[in-house]
Amino acid sequence: MEPYEATAEDLLAHDDIPFTLVADTEALDRRIAREIADLIARNNEAEDDTTLILPVGPLDYEYLANICNRERLSLADVTIYMMDEYLDDDGALLPESHPLSFRAFMRESLVENLAGDLGLTMADVVFPDPDDPAAVTEELDAIDGVNACYGGFGITGHFAFNDPPEPDEEMTAQDLAETRTRTLTISRESTTQMAMGGTLGNWELIPERAVTLGMYELLLSDRVHLTFMRNWHAGTLRRALLGPVTEQCPGSLLQLHPDLRVTMTELAARRPDPDITQATGAEEG
Repeated sequence: MEPYEATAEDLLAHDDIPFTLVADTEALDRRIAREIADLIARNNEAEDDTTLILPVGPLDYEYLANICNRERLSLADVTIYMMDEYLDDDGALLPESHPLSFRAFMRESLVENLAGDLGLTMADVVFPDPDDPAAVTEELDAIDGVNACYGGFGITGHFAFNDPPEPDEEMTAQDLAETRTRTLTISRESTTQMAMGGTLGNWELIPERAVTLGMYELLLSDRVHLTFMRNWHAGTLRRALLGPVTEQCPGSLLQLHPDLRVTMTELAARRPDPDITQATGAEEG
């Protein structure tokens, strides 16, 4: 079967990857928040630290904050490693005053929504450092990877800001799997996707460069949980998870991870329909 021919039922019956179907984005956010909270609670009970890699964009962390506040869940032993952050024209982390600042997003959506005595501060939310990219690699190597990594794919199949190689760039799938934290220029395709989404077409608002965890650090995670909720995710998830493992689709490398799971909304689970007159859900693009 060709990847794009797979129905939602085919995905749910996949032999190797556990797919879970939820109604909508709210149900997805609630499910992920519950899973993260349960992981923290188990580790607290075992007197173990909790380490996570989290993205900005596909998840609303207010749901997690609400659970932690309601259940008085201590986050004193939690460290969050963020996938990436935009850079300004001087190569520094984008200032929090910028509307696309990932640091501002995490402060406002998670840290400031938590009760102050639960123990998580912005010092526990670690962004890769453009001046010392290797520092976070060393931290993650020292702990043999985080407990769990959450995220989704961009239109190119990018995971974090790990895009496919440019046409004149020689890179194999193994080369891509070995990429470490680094600064880079964001691909034109990914810039277009982001301009069509969160900035309502304001191309000039998207920074040209970013710092990102590499595929090496992401694949080092004990567990990877992918989330898909948008209409165009229907094709992207099938290409990445049902197609060949290739550097042309970085997300396809996740097929090789020993503990991969997927949660998708009904919108993202629909089989991509070649009849564009039947396309629905464009408002979520």
